[in-house]
Amino acid sequence: MAERVISVANGVYHGYVVNFGEDTNSFMEDLREVQPTFFLGVPRIWEKMLAAIQIRSNDATWLKRSLFNFWMKQGGLLLQRRLNKKGTFIDSIWFGIGWLFVFRSLKKRLGMMRVREALSGAAPIAPQVLQFFMSIGIPVREGYGMTENTAVATIVPADELHLGSVGKSLPHSEVRIAEDGEILTRSDGTFRGYFRNPEATKETIIDGWLHTGDIGHIDGDGHLWITDRKKDIIITAGGKNLSPSEIENRIKISPYIREAMVVGDKRKYLTALIGIESDTVGDWATRQGIPYTTYEDLSSKDEVNELVSTIINDANKDLAQVETVKYFKLIPIELDHEDGQLTATQKVKRTAITEQFAELIESMY
Repeated sequence: MAERVISVANGVYHGYVVNFGEDTNSFMEDLREVQPTFFLGVPRIWEKMLAAIQIRSNDATWLKRSLFNFWMKQGGLLLQRRLNKKGTFIDSIWFGIGWLFVFRSLKKRLGMMRVREALSGAAPIAPQVLQFFMSIGIPVREGYGMTENTAVATIVPADELHLGSVGKSLPHSEVRIAEDGEILTRSDGTFRGYFRNPEATKETIIDGWLHTGDIGHIDGDGHLWITDRKKDIIITAGGKNLSPSEIENRIKISPYIREAMVVGDKRKYLTALIGIESDTVGDWATRQGIPYTTYEDLSSKDEVNELVSTIINDANKDLAQVETVKYFKLIPIELDHEDGQLTATQKVKRTAITEQFAELIESMY
């Protein structure tokens, strides 16, 4: 729905040029060719772009790699000062130097040289991923919506950045939190109802408020924060309510991880099914002198399991004991939308994955 609104409705109304990529495998080349002024991508797209940069950094010369690491650290520090409203004129000069050495070439390589507005939506994105792009001058902001409210409910204001929030309600749109924590929205964009399904419509629209099925809260500044899908909240055997997406995003920060699905509903502890990022892990294996043939072969390597184990341990460090992932298994195939394992916006279909890999899950218990 968001794509329809932006590419078709707004494109016709405002008369701007819309470019369509050839396919999902060539989108990086398409972006570099077009150099758009506006770009909307689901988290998977931003993660894949970050992974591509990581590969180039690892394969670069010592000097280029040192420059990249230094200026990325400086960019992160400058961003934190800006987020804390402590930016100065000297910071702008320092960023300009970083622009000359690293940031300019990175933006051009990513196809973001001319971008004025960039959005991420459709699923939660790790704040660290947003931080990377914002550190090099790509103004990625999160928005929130769904088909039932015409894909528009909130967006992060450009002058009021809060990493991790999905922003404030848009003009003529209202957002509030129900007693059970569910996010409710109301606007002229709310749909009339589900086709030939009045029962589902009555459960979803109550007194004009759309019940989104998402859990979240609104902070003191009016920013909406999403915890997870209501139906995806894990209740452990000990009665603890946990948000799997928050834990999964900690794991997916790593450029070596493509998918992470935390399991643990009615279980004594949490486990995870992990899908590796074939490009970055393949590059890592080559540099380590580890031979492999297929994705399944790569996933089965002991060295790759050790690599993922290190990532899981790092993700567990700042979590409460009940939130930590105790065991994991690597998925032997690349998940695909065509096979019914991912949604059109590249989100994992938990029910389908749970059924398909039931034996792997049970082996961890």
